[in-house]
Amino acid sequence: MPLAAASLKAQLDADAALHQLLDVSLHDYYLDRDAVAIARDICNARPDMIGFSTYLWNRQLVVECCRIIKQRMPDVVLFAGGAEATALPEALLASAPFDFVVSGEGEIALGEVLSRLLNGEDPAGIPGVCVKGGEACSDNGRQGVDVQMLHSPYLGGTIDPAAYQGLLWELSRGCPFKCAFCFESRGLPGVRNFPIDRIERELALFEEKKVAQIFVLDPTFNCNTARAKKILRMIRKTAPAIHFTFEIRAEYLDAEIARLFAQINCTLQIGLQSADPAVLEKVNRTMDPDTFAQKMALLNSAGAIFGFDLIYGLPGDTLAGFKASLDYAIALQPNHLDIFRLCVIPGTALYDMAEVYSLDYLKSAPYTLISSPGFTGADLSAAETLKKSCDIFYNQGGAVGWLFMILETLDMKASDFFSFFADYLSLKMPGDCPDRAAITALQSAFVKELFASRGMENLFAVIEDIIAIHGALNRSLYAGPLERAASAAYNAATAFTLAPATVLLELKYAFDDLMSLGGITLDEFAESGRARSEYLVIYNRGGEVKTLVINRLLYGVLKAFDGRRPHGEICAHHKGRSRGEIDEFIDYAIEVQMIQSVL
Repeated sequence: MPLAAASLKAQLDADAALHQLLDVSLHDYYLDRDAVAIARDICNARPDMIGFSTYLWNRQLVVECCRIIKQRMPDVVLFAGGAEATALPEALLASAPFDFVVSGEGEIALGEVLSRLLNGEDPAGIPGVCVKGGEACSDNGRQGVDVQMLHSPYLGGTIDPAAYQGLLWELSRGCPFKCAFCFESRGLPGVRNFPIDRIERELALFEEKKVAQIFVLDPTFNCNTARAKKILRMIRKTAPAIHFTFEIRAEYLDAEIARLFAQINCTLQIGLQSADPAVLEKVNRTMDPDTFAQKMALLNSAGAIFGFDLIYGLPGDTLAGFKASLDYAIALQPNHLDIFRLCVIPGTALYDMAEVYSLDYLKSAPYTLISSPGFTGADLSAAETLKKSCDIFYNQGGAVGWLFMILETLDMKASDFFSFFADYLSLKMPGDCPDRAAITALQSAFVKELFASRGMENLFAVIEDIIAIHGALNRSLYAGPLERAASAAYNAATAFTLAPATVLLELKYAFDDLMSLGGITLDEFAESGRARSEYLVIYNRGGEVKTLVINRLLYGVLKAFDGRRPHGEICAHHKGRSRGEIDEFIDYAIEVQMIQSVL
């Protein structure tokens, strides 16, 4: 969503003097639109000035659009801002027919530029503004604005929160850290907080508009722990149904904030990057592995959902070092693990130090590493393969709840496990990434082969049920609830089908017993002789995944609901008590969105 452009429009609209002279419109495009179509659409609006928010992922598309627009409208004023304009203003200015570019936070600077242009004055000399044909740009664009004076694009109506599936939300600007690989590190020191009353009013608006999810843009949401706790309590009270994503640092975690995170609908993203303190030191980060693990234990104990970022190819890192970081990360049982190849991004300290560290990287977006003294091209390819393997098996496969049992039983490192799975995947699924149901089947088949290779076939029956349950929970979560509640009215001619998020499982062991695994080993569980068939239905009610153990009769009825046969025909041979049980269950299944009638 175009938060940056919307924030600029909100500020321009709020300037009484400019508002009399400017009619500002917001145009929103996606990367699947080609430059010709975008340029045509913009030109049809006959604008006098056009500005683009420019990032590494859209820079080339923006440049192409500008060239086409200038050919069709030679007199139009073109300008750009954003991360690319801040990092390399002169290069961006020269790459397309821009009249000027604005570096840094642009709300105030853009207003000053437009005011001068509208009064026939030269905008040259405004801090952070580089003008075509003007003097060389100085590094004066990274000037932070007073966020207390900025106008909300949400509260002012520039953006309708209901128009987007998810929102970006700024609670502050700036970061207290100076990580060498991060663009935020070159901003002004310190953090500037938006007013609490603005945050409270925006939150109430998001709840009123039934927003589903929000990504909080703060690089370190919890750097001010007291303020973070206040906002979390606000969210718990005002918007408990909205899902939030926060970027946090482990250093600021305590037991109370861990509980607060667990009490709201949220995911935490934690920048681990590497588990090697010596590697982190080279990019101006510190980390004590033992302390970090203790902080993650607080989140696990509270039941908070969190994930890690890992970067491979950092200065001083090696393939072996990356594997060790991967092993360390998985041992802490994050809910997901996002792995990235190092990008040497213009405007970062690492970009300035690239020659010192002998980093060979792409000189245009996305600026990814090609090789370094510790990471050859082959090493980077091997790390990329591990990344793909981990993403499919662990992230998409929802393996956080049980992979640790596999590794413990096999006495295997996570990096070795994912390496073996990558080989298996290349043989069994060399093409496109499989869907979640196929991933569960792949997981089960792969683990079965591993156990067989170690002579542990007797243990696989237990883990097979575990994989099936977690795979079904994962599929139900991502399938989501029914968009429209099923009608409670039906008759004998009504045909039913399972809701898309409903999964039926026939287990070899009792569900409650399987869910208690973790306190004992697989060997101990198998030796206890707990085998007992059970039938389980997993479904999604209003976005919350539910489980229900049912008997064989009801399991058979649900399996027969194929959307073609009337339920009266399916249940015709049942009489008396069993028929009453079925009818009562169907009423319940409709109510909890487990099944739906076929129109």
